[in-house]
Amino acid sequence: MKLRLHRVLSCLLLAAAVGKSQAPAAAQAPAATSEPAQTPAPASTPEPAQTPAPPPQTVPSPQTPTVPQPTPNLRPPVEVASPINNGHGLSLDVVDLFGRSRPVLRGGDADANSEPGSFNYTTNPGEAIYYRLSVPIGSNGVVRTSYFQTQSTGLSTAPANVILFGQAVLGGDTVATRYRFEDIKMSYEYLTYFWKRKSSEIRLKTLYEIQRISVSNEVDDFVLNNNETAYTVNTATGSRTIFSPTFGLGMEYTLSPHLRFEARGSGFGYIHHGDIGDVDATVAYRRGRIEAIGGYRLLHFKTTPKSDQYNAGTIYGPYVGLRVYWGKR
Repeated sequence: MKLRLHRVLSCLLLAAAVGKSQAPAAAQAPAATSEPAQTPAPASTPEPAQTPAPPPQTVPSPQTPTVPQPTPNLRPPVEVASPINNGHGLSLDVVDLFGRSRPVLRGGDADANSEPGSFNYTTNPGEAIYYRLSVPIGSNGVVRTSYFQTQSTGLSTAPANVILFGQAVLGGDTVATRYRFEDIKMSYEYLTYFWKRKSSEIRLKTLYEIQRISVSNEVDDFVLNNNETAYTVNTATGSRTIFSPTFGLGMEYTLSPHLRFEARGSGFGYIHHGDIGDVDATVAYRRGRIEAIGGYRLLHFKTTPKSDQYNAGTIYGPYVGLRVYWGKR
């Protein structure tokens, strides 16, 4: 009996607990089915007047410069020196020079003799034939090699006592003189610049040269013996040479397809040593492979004064000749 009562009480307590827990849910059920409560909107603040946005600016895109494309098979014109009558070719000159020169012989620094070693030649050389060979190197260069020789003999009187190459010559004695002059030059001429004007053309060249000049001296002193019946010949001989580079400029002026003017000047030297100066001007008239030339040359030289004797002088004069070309014009 007590057990049943205990069970009944437990059931009642459980039912009461369940009822309490379901009561709020039942009260909230109608609210769930009804429209939800409207939440009042907050008071709106007046928005500031908006400035209309500027229209978007279009930024121009950088333009790529258009590079003109070269036309196929067409090259820009290049101005080149004219090949007509420019003297640029394999050729040989044969020249006859009507030279004048009276070189001198002087005592140098190494002359320790009591008598001076100075002597002046009194005769001019005769006609001289010399040769020039021109060989083209590329389209703008020419190598010219020339050989020139002249000599002179004569009679003179020694003006005073002198000692020449170790031989005494008495003043007032009759002397026979002889000198031989020889010049070898190799020149590289490079076309540096040119100017064109209608059918004429001026070409500027730079000259790089090596030159060798030598002079052979001979003075024969005729001395009477004590009986004044015969002469004794005392001979003084010696040679002096200068070998030096020279530098200069050349100019060629083509007046027509047949007429051309050329001028060259070069030299080198320094104080108290030997020096060389060479100037040449030519007028050339060409027909085919033959060219007639005429001009004027002046060549100054001095061997080194540091020796016991040295030579100095200037050879100058007009010349005429022929130039023969090989190959195409």
